[in-house]
Amino acid sequence: MSAADDVVVHTQLATWQRRIQQTAASLSLPQTGSPRAALDRLLHQLVSVYNVASGLIGEILRSADSPLATTDTGRAYLVQLATALEHTNRTAAHLSKAVTGLADIHRLAPRPGTAAPAESSLNVTLGHAAALRSLQRALKAVTSPLAGPEQSSGPSSTPVVGQHSRAADAGGIQPSRRRP
Repeated sequence: MSAADDVVVHTQLATWQRRIQQTAASLSLPQTGSPRAALDRLLHQLVSVYNVASGLIGEILRSADSPLATTDTGRAYLVQLATALEHTNRTAAHLSKAVTGLADIHRLAPRPGTAAPAESSLNVTLGHAAALRSLQRALKAVTSPLAGPEQSSGPSSTPVVGQHSRAADAGGIQPSRRRP
């Protein structure tokens, strides 16, 4: 049954690669235009990321309840999906910060004599960049080759979900605040 498991897993991984790549391709900074248009675009991006995360959750639940979860290939697949889900959730958190920054810009800037707060602009840019990095990590999680029986030497070869990215994501989006 291992060959059949491999076919199922590789087919599903190809599907997730495509979905995550399409979502990553849609992540672009809002261009100049009306405040409403920029905010709408960012919110649509957030919805796309949410849809990918929801799909990953559904796939994890389905796969965990199937006989596939009792095989090494199936367990490796679940680890990949869980890692991709973690990075996708981080993407959503970063995009939420970008939405908040963009809302601040449009709330504070339209009045005559006021300028967009630099911190809000920075939050939009950094949040978007961090979201794209997290989504690229999610894509990497589902494109890395599955550990075969000869590669898996026991529990130590199973990656800890998200261990390598916490430090990178945590420090990259929080600008320091200086008050005069």
